[in-house]
Amino acid sequence: SAFEIERNNKYLTVVIHEVAKDDLKISSIIIITDITPEKAIAKQKSEFFANASHELKTPVTVMQGLSELMLADPSLDSTAAARTERIHKESVRLASLISDMLKLSRLENGEAEELTYTCVNVRGCVEEAIEELNEKIKEKGLTYQINGDGEISADPKKIYEIAQNLCSNAVNYNKENGSITVDISDTGDTVVLKVSDTGIGIEEKHIPHLCQRFYRVDKSHSKKTGGTGLGLAIVKHICALYGATLGIES
Repeated sequence: SAFEIERNNKYLTVVIHEVAKDDLKISSIIIITDITPEKAIAKQKSEFFANASHELKTPVTVMQGLSELMLADPSLDSTAAARTERIHKESVRLASLISDMLKLSRLENGEAEELTYTCVNVRGCVEEAIEELNEKIKEKGLTYQINGDGEISADPKKIYEIAQNLCSNAVNYNKENGSITVDISDTGDTVVLKVSDTGIGIEEKHIPHLCQRFYRVDKSHSKKTGGTGLGLAIVKHICALYGATLGIES
């Protein structure tokens, strides 16, 4: 067995190995490792991540607002309009990235204590996420199907975040005229949400890294899809808060 403990601002990992002889346990080996320096570095990274995200939010909001006002000006010539449209598009993309950075920062900084538990209809969260993605779905000529239903006790906003990020990936990394299938099954003890798509696929070696911040299988593909590289990291953290399991298959 293995676990982590904290004592007087020191963090230790404890690993216990049982030593057996002739099927009888005769002793155990206990390995204790001080991971305080690693924890301190991780905390500094998390704090920088949160502070940088917060500071970037205001100037990007100003850029987005001003570019919208400029685009509404009828006297703007076609060349200036095209350049302003580019500024607006990139500011919207940056605002989305900052929003995801702030969400992830809040999750990493122990928001578990603030969790609320109410009855959540998982299908309702999926339908809301699909509705928000409807424009992109139409642009790519995608079809979708939602099967089943289920209710859990959780924070509705966080379950929506899971549904939105998984469905968004199914849209962004799908092929033209592809399909998306969402299956929800409720066994009474467990609710399983499965999002499948006819997408571009991914090599097995990349799967263990998909929940890392900003991990890209193909960096040249990231701008085209419009993703922030933080969606699955957010899903992973929310799953951890509720003791849920996240599985990814290609």
